[in-house]
Amino acid sequence: MTLKTTWKCYAVLALMEILFAGNAFAQAGKLQTAIFLIGVQQPIVIQDFAINDNFFYDAVREGKPVKLSFQDLKEIKFLNPGKNFETEVIFNDGKRETYLLQPASDITVTSESSIVSISHTKVSRIAFSPMPVQPPPPNAPPVPQPPRQGVQPGTFDRVILKSGDTLSGQIQTTTFTVRTAYGTFHFVTPKIASIEFDAKEPNTAVVLLRDGDRLSGTVEVDPVLFVMTSGQGISFDSKTIKSIQFKR
Repeated sequence: MTLKTTWKCYAVLALMEILFAGNAFAQAGKLQTAIFLIGVQQPIVIQDFAINDNFFYDAVREGKPVKLSFQDLKEIKFLNPGKNFETEVIFNDGKRETYLLQPASDITVTSESSIVSISHTKVSRIAFSPMPVQPPPPNAPPVPQPPRQGVQPGTFDRVILKSGDTLSGQIQTTTFTVRTAYGTFHFVTPKIASIEFDAKEPNTAVVLLRDGDRLSGTVEVDPVLFVMTSGQGISFDSKTIKSIQFKR
């Protein structure tokens, strides 16, 4: 996967529609961040940024623990990206100081279609800015979603086993997790078009999404729950599956 493709996957999967819009105004008390990954030019933009529901980073300066409030920060530059958490911190007043960052957890991006976890070891820079206010969406009735229990007439998923058997029915597993070198993705099943498992590497697969994006990684889901067209429920070890084709 090229760096360009990697950025595209992040941009789509994490639903990064909101960039630094010139026609938006600041929402008091809330910040958004632009997360720059190592070797990737385009940032991942996160609204109302928090780490473990906290709005600060724990850090150490000259041997003393410090809390870096996001409200005071303009930018965090990792001096040795991928190696350690030594950073240059730029404050809103222009002051620059060196801190050893101590992140409490990975950075998590949540959307309706996926949850992405980004390790700080993959980050080169974090830029802070006021979070823009978006106009409320027009009032519209929600689109009803069919239940995922049982098999809907005229639609079916296909599970092709390594033994050569092909089964038709409906996948009951609601989420598939894919671990890649740049982060962990949690996809809701309706967003996936197919999963092609590697014949030699267990759980390694290529995941094709309905919007055309694809990524390779380790698929972590066991067991895969399935209801056959006959109504019989069955579960599969992912190591026995060659591919899954989702039909909706």
